[in-house]
Amino acid sequence: MPLELLSHLPLLTDFLSHAGAGMHHHDVADDHLTDATSDSAVSAEPHVDAQQDMPHQDGSVDHSATVRGENELQALDGGAVRVDLLNNNNSQYYGDFTLGEPKQRFTAVFDTGSGITWVPGSRCQTATCSEHHRFATGSSASYQEPAAEGDSGKSPEGSIHYGTGEVKYQDGADTLTFCDSHSDPGCHGLKGKRLTVPKQPFGMSTAQTDYPFRILPFDGILGLSPSASSGSVMHWLKEAKALDRNLFGVYLSEDAHRSGSIDFGGVERAHMAPQSPLTWHKIQGDREWSLAMKDILVDGKPLHLCDDRPGGVCPAVVDTGSSLITGPTGEVEQLLSKVRTKEDCANLTTLPTISLRFADKDGVLTDYPLTPQEYTLRNLDEVPQTGNAEYLKEFPVLGAGTDKVPEVRPRCDPGLGVMDVPGRKWVIGDTFLRRYYSIYDDDRGLVGFVRSIHPDEAAPAETASKLDSGLGAKAAAMPAGLGFLLNSCWADRRGRQADRRASTPRHWRGD
Repeated sequence: MPLELLSHLPLLTDFLSHAGAGMHHHDVADDHLTDATSDSAVSAEPHVDAQQDMPHQDGSVDHSATVRGENELQALDGGAVRVDLLNNNNSQYYGDFTLGEPKQRFTAVFDTGSGITWVPGSRCQTATCSEHHRFATGSSASYQEPAAEGDSGKSPEGSIHYGTGEVKYQDGADTLTFCDSHSDPGCHGLKGKRLTVPKQPFGMSTAQTDYPFRILPFDGILGLSPSASSGSVMHWLKEAKALDRNLFGVYLSEDAHRSGSIDFGGVERAHMAPQSPLTWHKIQGDREWSLAMKDILVDGKPLHLCDDRPGGVCPAVVDTGSSLITGPTGEVEQLLSKVRTKEDCANLTTLPTISLRFADKDGVLTDYPLTPQEYTLRNLDEVPQTGNAEYLKEFPVLGAGTDKVPEVRPRCDPGLGVMDVPGRKWVIGDTFLRRYYSIYDDDRGLVGFVRSIHPDEAAPAETASKLDSGLGAKAAAMPAGLGFLLNSCWADRRGRQADRRASTPRHWRGD
């Protein structure tokens, strides 16, 4: 599934011009999928909401003696290995791992929407590859060559086509190792926690297009689709019986200056909101983390997006490698017509709350709300020709500069977009997964969601007020540009805290 390359860095702003732009690849895991159904016209007949009279309950906060799923979460707390996921502008989340013996270190997007792992290879001699880590087969005693084409029935070389580039690669296999980011960062510790995946198949690029790969901070992709996909890391973890329970939990940070994390074999309850229940959803196929999405609601009103689909279900793949929530043209356009984000962020406080509705493993329909602050991508942009950008380079706090400070303005873009993929699937990307901690249970074929909690949400209101006053005083003594940045960022955080208090998942009991 897609790895969106949507970023707020100046070099990547082109991707924001079209929600379908960015990296999209057709994985081996997707080969069985066909686009058998074409977009159908929206019916002119009024819809009857068969779910409106169903009993419902608040799923965000459970006031009963035992919160739903609490005992299970307690049992899962603390897995085998925890790996930090660096946040690249809320666009991609990538972490460390090693290949081979002795270990060669790499970074990759940990991608639940992919069944393929690849890194740059030593055969790739371009500047794009040489500026990243490259795997050298001759330097690994544990490397295994792929079977010849005649023996395996498939070519040991291949290519992956993305929306904005291409990677050509050769196959191989070697020992993949995850080292705990706390006890053994960089795999340098002698007694740190480690997770070893023997004979992990992966691709070594022989050629990569300069754009976009040269400007990306990570080396490649690490595929975490379900174990039925033979190339997935989960397949080989399960084969090696490396985990007591074949699952992992993912937390995606909302602050680009803070890391997210993935916990193999368990979860991290510290990233889950207190009193928030756990809801499990059954995957719709064994090779994708695909769920049964029933609809999307806008301020509680259903859009009936999936009514004309088989079984009234839109297939929706939960994909940590995608930046956005995306779907087919006709369906997303209905949603975007209700969510008209102004580029200058002027209407952010008046936009509606949207809720994604999924059927859980027991047929309970669960709504997962996102406030405007949560489904909008925000950035501060320098306005061209309004000042000298070099003014801030020397950080002239104590001195007086003669150049004009460049004007900085906020910019907002929806974290929702159009992307037409085989099967008319929706892709549930990072826009959603920042708000909800996600758990991928390969043994039972389930995906679980729990409302996440971020560091800035934990501070008491009075503490935030004191900190806000302190920042304002410091900002007043700084150059206008720096004060503006500090106050804008802090006001943005406080606004998000207030809006999240109104965000409450709900459940409806289905037939």
